[in-house]
Order: sequence, then structure tokens, then C-alpha cells
Amino acid sequence: MTLASTTAAAATLAAATLARPGPWAIGRYDVAGQPVYFEVSWDDWRRDVAWARAVLAGHGVSTVKGEGPGGTGGGSPPCTEKVGGGLVIVGGMAESPWFDPFETAARELGAPYSLGEIYAFEAFRSGLYASRLPVTMIFGIDRTVAEGLGEDLAGIVARVPVIVARPDAAGLLAQAGAKPFIVTRLGPGIAVECPHRSGAHVNGAEWTLAERSGELFLSTAGPRAHQVSEAALGLRGTLTDGPCACGRAGQRVAITG
Repeated sequence: MTLASTTAAAATLAAATLARPGPWAIGRYDVAGQPVYFEVSWDDWRRDVAWARAVLAGHGVSTVKGEGPGGTGGGSPPCTEKVGGGLVIVGGMAESPWFDPFETAARELGAPYSLGEIYAFEAFRSGLYASRLPVTMIFGIDRTVAEGLGEDLAGIVARVPVIVARPDAAGLLAQAGAKPFIVTRLGPGIAVECPHRSGAHVNGAEWTLAERSGELFLSTAGPRAHQVSEAALGLRGTLTDGPCACGRAGQRVAITG
């Protein structure tokens, strides 16, 4: 008996005995000012985690090694191995259907992460993590948190090489010296920009977007617990379809309002 065989046996037993018939989560988004509650199944969540893992890996998120910049020690001399980095993921508890897959993906990639909330009075938490820990990515920062960081914002964006921000924070972060990538919620879906900055990628296996007169509409494309057709997102934007330089195909969206 070895550690590996014991772990494998435990996993097999858990899969056989821990039935999960209910939803993994319930979320909410608005259509025409009215709340829409939606389920995320365990299978939905697992697929979302796999997609999030590919997105984060595309931004260089990987296992943290050594003592170099971004390493667990943060000291010198720099580590000669490839060094990953820690993340600060900024998302509210109610946003778990969108952001928990990225937390799980970071853990699966071996990258340490800390959580920041989306409220102004919690901005100090994200700032503390980003300034005191070997963080190489802030993911999901919104305007409320960016404003809450006040005079510390410029120093934080200078220290953290990859910032993936919500559209409402992009301008403020750019003024502070950052070149943010974009992450945006799309009703029950989410889109994330890759390093090639050609629009935020939609997971085309799960969702599809339509644009009419600048207005964006979302439909379910995959076998999700929540099926929706042409949901008006209350967002304006432009769509690009086809291959991206990162290697992904499918839709990309740029939010304009």
C-alpha cells in the first residue's frame, strides 16, 4: 500500500458513494431589470473549471517554485526555473457561479491564491495581498475596489504584471499605469481576454452571443442546467468571430457600454 494507491482508492470510493443530485450553485442575473435565478450543475461546474484552467494557464499561471520574483520566497537571487505566481481573485460571494471556477483552476494549476471582495471597505484586503505577497495576477478587480485603493493603486499596478479587470475599472487602471485585460460577466456566462488583447473570449461550448444594433444577447449552447435563449444582457458591445492568435476559435466580445 502506497500513498498514491490509498489516495486513488479514496477517490474511487468517494465517487461511488457521494452522489450529488442537486445543483452545485444557484446564481442570479438581471434581464430587463428583472432577476433571473439559474442553476449550475456539478457537470457545468467541472466544465467551467476546465475552461478557466486553460484561460489562466494562457496568462502564465502555473505552479510557484523557488525564491525568485513570484516565487514563494520572493527573495534573490532569481530562480532559474520557470516561476509561476500567486493570484488575487476579486469576486463577491454571490459571484461564485462565475469566479469559483477560477479559484479551483488556480488550485489545480498549483498557484496560490487569495480572495478579495468587491466592496469599497474591503479594497484594503486586495491591496494588502497584492503589496505584501508574491502576486503576479489580480483577476476580477472592479472600479469600486480600484477606487477604494486610492493612492496605493499606482504602486500596486506597477508591482503586479497581469491585471484582468472588469470593464468599469479599465479606464481608472489605465490612468494608474496598468494595461488591463478584460473579464466581464455576461448574464450567467463570463468572458475573459487572452494575452493577445483581441476581445474577451466566450466559452463557445457553453454560450453563444448575438449582437443587434450594439445590444448583446446570450443563449445557451451547451448541456447546461440553465437553458436560455436570446437573453438581453443590458450590455453594449461588438463581437468578433474566428481564430485568435492564442489558438482559440469562436466568439470574442468587446464591451462598449
